[in-house]
Amino acid sequence: MKKALIASTLLLAGAAQADILGLTAEVGQFSPDVSFDGSLNSQSADTDFSGEDNTYFGIAFEHPVPLIPNVRLQGSTLEGKSTDVDMKVESTDYTLYYEFLDGLAWIDLDLGISIRDMDIDARVNTSRESESIVLPTGYLSAYFTIPTLPIQIGGELKTLSAGDSSINDTTFKIKYQSPFIVGVEGGYRTANFDIDEGSIDSEIEFDGFFVGVFADF
Repeated sequence: MKKALIASTLLLAGAAQADILGLTAEVGQFSPDVSFDGSLNSQSADTDFSGEDNTYFGIAFEHPVPLIPNVRLQGSTLEGKSTDVDMKVESTDYTLYYEFLDGLAWIDLDLGISIRDMDIDARVNTSRESESIVLPTGYLSAYFTIPTLPIQIGGELKTLSAGDSSINDTTFKIKYQSPFIVGVEGGYRTANFDIDEGSIDSEIEFDGFFVGVFADF
């Protein structure tokens, strides 16, 4: 497994790199609905309910140095409450990636790996527990720039199954870049967590629309 990871890293490094220094940052609000199906300390529930409006953020640094990956940091809080279930997932993603395409044929394509550090606070009926989980995922980001327009359409995917738990986090996004560095973005996100860690054995899904702003330096 280690040899395969090293070989994949070297292959990625030889195939892709940024051609200029770059820094991007984003912040916005995500308004999801929540689906919970599972158990906590043998107390179970299967319910859908509205989530809380929460802030997400991200920052990425790209450089032209060969072999060294670009770096992206993202964070969000996913939260919802109902009569039977309270659910809060605070996550921070640490992503290392390479640019395979950077505007060629109006396409941007990034590939890499991401480590998701999650703190989960959950209540099912009268049982309440907290768990901290770290899971790796693959990372894919692909965007198409509409020719002659400062608009990009695309999305991002983070997914992997590790042991008894898995993540499938998909974002579809439209971005408008103004002439003044700052732009606006909006889209739809589906974050599905199949968690079997400690006392939590549940499938949790947050999905809904988001809107935000970004700066591209």
